Amino acid sequence: MPDAISDRGFSGMPKYLADFDRCEPADALASGIVRGQWHLMPFEAEGVAGTMLSVGPESLVPAVTYPLRERGWYAISVGVHPTAEAEGEFSEVLVRLSGDSAFSTLTWSTEGHHLRRKQLQEIFWKVAELSGQEVVVGQVNRRIDEGEGLASVQTGAVRIAYLKLVPLTDGEIQRLHGERTLGSDRRLWAHNDSHGPHYAYRPTTAEQIRREIEPYRDTDFSRMYWESGSGDLMHYFTKIGRTPDAPGVSVFPRVGDRMVAESWRSFLEQGVDPFRVAIDHTHELGMEFHASYRLAGWTYPPPLNQNFVDGFYLEHPEWHCRDREGRGLPRVSYAFPQVQDYCLAMLREMAGFEIDGVCLLFNRRPPYLMYEQPLIDGFSKTHGVDPRELPEDDPGWLTYRADFLTAFMRRVRHEMDQVGREQGRSRPIGISACVQGLAAENTLFGVDVATWASEGIVDAVIPYSAAPLAMPTNEDTWDSSEQLSPFLEATEGTNCVLAPNVMPRHMSPEDLRRKAHMIYGTGAEHLFFWDCAGPHGRANMQPMWNALRRLGHREEIAEWVVAAEQDLGDWTRPLYSMGGWDMTVVAPG
Repeated sequence: MPDAISDRGFSGMPKYLADFDRCEPADALASGIVRGQWHLMPFEAEGVAGTMLSVGPESLVPAVTYPLRERGWYAISVGVHPTAEAEGEFSEVLVRLSGDSAFSTLTWSTEGHHLRRKQLQEIFWKVAELSGQEVVVGQVNRRIDEGEGLASVQTGAVRIAYLKLVPLTDGEIQRLHGERTLGSDRRLWAHNDSHGPHYAYRPTTAEQIRREIEPYRDTDFSRMYWESGSGDLMHYFTKIGRTPDAPGVSVFPRVGDRMVAESWRSFLEQGVDPFRVAIDHTHELGMEFHASYRLAGWTYPPPLNQNFVDGFYLEHPEWHCRDREGRGLPRVSYAFPQVQDYCLAMLREMAGFEIDGVCLLFNRRPPYLMYEQPLIDGFSKTHGVDPRELPEDDPGWLTYRADFLTAFMRRVRHEMDQVGREQGRSRPIGISACVQGLAAENTLFGVDVATWASEGIVDAVIPYSAAPLAMPTNEDTWDSSEQLSPFLEATEGTNCVLAPNVMPRHMSPEDLRRKAHMIYGTGAEHLFFWDCAGPHGRANMQPMWNALRRLGHREEIAEWVVAAEQDLGDWTRPLYSMGGWDMTVVAPG
């Protein structure tokens, strides 16, 4: 069987469509550069020539429709030209079939842009039945201010040169339907912090939220871990906590923070809950939706604390974590029943939505309890010694703290099971825990993975990273299979599944496959991708995504490894001319 990365698994002769002057409406097109219209520009590249659609970052244009006039199943790719002029910038374009419920955002990098000017990049989009469909092309934009001035809206620059259509044979269609129906390769789980979309794009419509999830359609992903909140700042319409509209903030630490607040203010005014939109679209794609919650996200250090001018943390200093000397720490402690009760109430509120599970994120901003009075009193009564007189890593003290946190996790399990029964669910609400990747750190912070797995408190364990404190996002998560041994041992013989997180965020297609092959070789059944996100994250349709979206195909990856790991390619073609310019000279511009 051929390697099915991008459209390489299909044998048909490709058809190139590069006559974008046929787009409609005609009055949205222009032969010159006119604000509010797409610029039609002739080009010639290796194997394809025609008229591309081009628009700059200061021209807000309407979406246009390209009439396909095709019937049957095709693999669809889009040929683009790098548009940004600064090293490392990204360019984006919106595309959808007329029957799609959301745009797909195709993103491409201009890294090494002086060389990339002289080539087109081919982005594999998807496989679809095209009968009666058209392609709609749009520009990514976000509003910065009211009005129609040049600075009012930030828009993405676009140069889209061609559509590539590869027809599927009957056998290939049958194979595709079999994969999609069985779903046996859907081993991947995606995480989206649900803050990034608002920070990057300032969405104000339900369709813009759906764009974050649309890339996962017909991929190997079976779960979306969408963050429902952090501390008492919830990413849904809550009656208990707060929403990110920041009503008491007039000056924000970052431009993106203002975008988040304005985005949420718009959704609140419309009565459109982004959380519910995300749930519905995830389920439309046939994926499970797991509401993920940061237990330690009650406040943040300056200048981000400007976004936390009120709320649970400031109202209850008596429930903060304490160090050995009794000094307050910028954390809320789960040693206090009141904090546990508040958290459980929010989890119950989340479960009022049609979610499939909850995930407690222990991988961010520990600790969760330290030397609070309930812990000191309880330990002293049981062991006859004040824990502050012991070394910080005293085994008895660490075990006691772990038992305390485990008791809280038992309450979470009981609460979710009870909610499931009250709702008459056919399946219980799943519980996942994203934990530190070093066993010593989990022990230090009271996270007892083995007990949680053996007692059935959690259904899935997600070790985040073997890097200290699990924070670096550009470092390799697992250098060797031995690093995962503590988690394999903790989950062996239990009903708890293991899903190691894969980092760094950006890897080559080849490195992704090597990493997946190593992790699958340990016996792990699933792979987790922190900040997989949507177009602003890993699900960006770049070459890496070609490999990532099929990483559930273990056999395909194993065959590739056995076959000496052939280069998976960079999907580019030389550009000869564009807009009358000879692009083959050493310095074309």
